[in-house]
Amino acid sequence: MTGFVFFGLAWVGWIYSTFILEKTSPYRFPIAASLLVTIILSVFKIRFLELDISLAALFLFSISLFKFTKLPFWNLLYCTIGVFIVSIATAVFNLMSLYDPVWIFIDQQILLSFLVTCLTVLLFKEYKVRIFSTIIGLIQGDFLYAVILKKFSINFLIGRFAFLDGLALTCVFITIWSGFEYLQTTFEHKEFQQKKEKQL
Repeated sequence: MTGFVFFGLAWVGWIYSTFILEKTSPYRFPIAASLLVTIILSVFKIRFLELDISLAALFLFSISLFKFTKLPFWNLLYCTIGVFIVSIATAVFNLMSLYDPVWIFIDQQILLSFLVTCLTVLLFKEYKVRIFSTIIGLIQGDFLYAVILKKFSINFLIGRFAFLDGLALTCVFITIWSGFEYLQTTFEHKEFQQKKEKQL
């Protein structure tokens, strides 16, 4: 069922941040509130520039842009280029899957999530930047895809449930990859400390 992955992962994230995450964590309330608002807004849409846009997508896009404004100038410039690459890749993938769906050998959203995860991991190093860049890039790509379809008189909802499924999966993939990187860095740091202690 379309939207099942999004709702499932969003509720799991909300439960974890609300009941399991330490109360002293500065990320506890922002994560819980953002997920809850996104879940509520996912069933609503607005019309802007003759395009239908999900309020959940618009909300996530606004939060991510706000976080981006806090980056230093050169980091912001680099991330803007990276987000542009993700956006173009998303739009091209959607267009190719529409034009020639034969090569989509597994679920479209899973394949897109895997592609965007690989791009994000290669382009960005910090976990938070990866997440916010992914959100902006995917939504912009969906917007560009909708604009192209509009020229052919095809109505397309930006941020539909299938899109939110893919977005949620991509964030999970990025989190898992970043977690492995963190474990590897921690393990290498401990090994370095042990070797240094032996030398002393």
